[in-house]
Amino acid sequence: MPIIKTELYKITAERKLAAENAKVNISNNISIKDVLSTDLDKDGKKMIKFNFSFECKYTPEIGNIILEGQVFFVEEAKLVKEIMESWEKDKRVPAAVMEQVLNVALHKGNIQAIKAADEVSLPSPLPMPTVSSKKKKQ
Repeated sequence: MPIIKTELYKITAERKLAAENAKVNISNNISIKDVLSTDLDKDGKKMIKFNFSFECKYTPEIGNIILEGQVFFVEEAKLVKEIMESWEKDKRVPAAVMEQVLNVALHKGNIQAIKAADEVSLPSPLPMPTVSSKKKKQ
């Protein structure tokens, strides 16, 4: 896998104290904000940084979580050049590359969003497993 590292550089979690108890809907959104080439050039491979944003919106507005980070992607210089040209031309990245980057960013974002939600007493952005001792009626 050409992804070598994922890191966060911003974590914001806010719970509004005046929020009412109501049915809460949570929508998660991830987006690539920018694609940047780096100076790394080793053995014919180059590195790209994909800057991403992961946001959890709560409805009604009881709070929000925003995470920003980077996915570091290393690949052959020719493919990196194609990716950068495509991004600079029309803000697109080949689907196979985008799938890898978004999956890694989602994994990192979901884990950190669960932690952040717990810290500020927001509902978890992902359903958590539960144990039930009651037998279900058939």
